[in-house]
Amino acid sequence: MFREYGKLSTIVYEHTKPVGRSLQGDIEYYTSKLENISGRVLEAGVGTGRMLIPFIQSGITVDGVDLSSDMLKQCELNMEEYNVTANLYHQDLSELSLPHTYGAIVMPTGSFCLIDRKESKKVLDNFYNHLNDGGKIIIDLEMPSYFRENEVTSNSFHLSQDTGIVLTSYSEKMDWLAQKTSYISKYELVKSGKVVDTEISNFTLYWYGIEEFMMQLSLSRYTNISYEIGYGSDQSEIITFTAYK
Repeated sequence: MFREYGKLSTIVYEHTKPVGRSLQGDIEYYTSKLENISGRVLEAGVGTGRMLIPFIQSGITVDGVDLSSDMLKQCELNMEEYNVTANLYHQDLSELSLPHTYGAIVMPTGSFCLIDRKESKKVLDNFYNHLNDGGKIIIDLEMPSYFRENEVTSNSFHLSQDTGIVLTSYSEKMDWLAQKTSYISKYELVKSGKVVDTEISNFTLYWYGIEEFMMQLSLSRYTNISYEIGYGSDQSEIITFTAYK
């Protein structure tokens, strides 16, 4: 019934977050953290290549992995447009099995929060097993400071003179005990005043306390664990963790 990042949500993502658009300074932050990395870098949850392509342009060797085939197709189109190449893998992070190991694995923009809490340790273990000795992970977590239960919002995105997408989002509920929020989003592709396609997605986002996540990283054998808030600005719901193998 539900999809995460299908065809229509990918179009909206590409429209609102095109290649190279920095969100709160994330591209600049991650690029600086990867400048002196020895070896390859893996971006987990690569999406449409919004960050991957600027990484490549700055001289970093990057692979990408994502669960959404629609996002990966758009990423391939974007790489072709920007005349860059990278290895892209269509895999579930809980079953990650790649032919390379990495000097760094990054997961920006809170994408880790989409992973079911029951699978999170398995994902962290898989990252650890894909790191070179001394390699590091950099992971953004997002706190639900903006969430409002039962809130309904609607936005429209004009794609051409007669075509657009109407997005209606419903902030379903916040489960304090399970530390998760849930959303239902309806995407309607409208052409010449008629709805010609519909996509409904259900997003569940999990959050973690700082000490809780540091403990989880330790249980997955990471060391030298640190964190920053808001890419160093302290004015954000984003918390970025760095940890080493």
